[in-house]
Amino acid sequence: MKNIKNDTILLFQNYLSTCVNTVSKTYLEKEVILNLSPAKKQIGFIITGNAKVIKTDIEGKTTIMKELKTHDIFSNLFFESFEDEIYIISTHETKVVFIDYYDTIKNCSKGCPYHNNMVFILFELLIRDYKQQNEKIELLSKRTVREKILFFLKSRMNEENIFKVTTSYTAIAEYIAVDRSNFMRELKKLEKEGQIKKENKVIKIND
Repeated sequence: MKNIKNDTILLFQNYLSTCVNTVSKTYLEKEVILNLSPAKKQIGFIITGNAKVIKTDIEGKTTIMKELKTHDIFSNLFFESFEDEIYIISTHETKVVFIDYYDTIKNCSKGCPYHNNMVFILFELLIRDYKQQNEKIELLSKRTVREKILFFLKSRMNEENIFKVTTSYTAIAEYIAVDRSNFMRELKKLEKEGQIKKENKVIKIND
């Protein structure tokens, strides 16, 4: 998945206050930032902090759709047909800038030279977010623990087929919606069968 350079994101952040109407708000830990209702077209940009996109189905089962961090963007633009409840909750104290979506798609009333660049970066960020959401939906569609693990590892490995674990295995198990003991058991099976090689926090996926 394409990474957007930090200097591009910082440039986007600087454009915000110049081009569009924004509202800043700081959320405490475990506070709901946004309920992704289709009634409101909102775009949020995380200045500092962390949050989670959580889905709750009609049976009350919750699933972490995505982890959000500083400079990540989120929106409810792509969830109009989503039946389950989706909301974003802060995991630490988090500062968010909300962007007026309709301001971004109309001509800049200030006639500033930054608006087109800001819109381009905004939609590049939104497309990245949309792709990540689709990836999570595909991940959750996998039926077995093994399929989920392999899909997760392959979607995040580098050019050398290596995945570096930057969080806990418990967090990964939670992200792919499987029990931690089942996750670790299947990981050991994959290693024993030679499909992966695990050393400390590095996992190599064999061809």
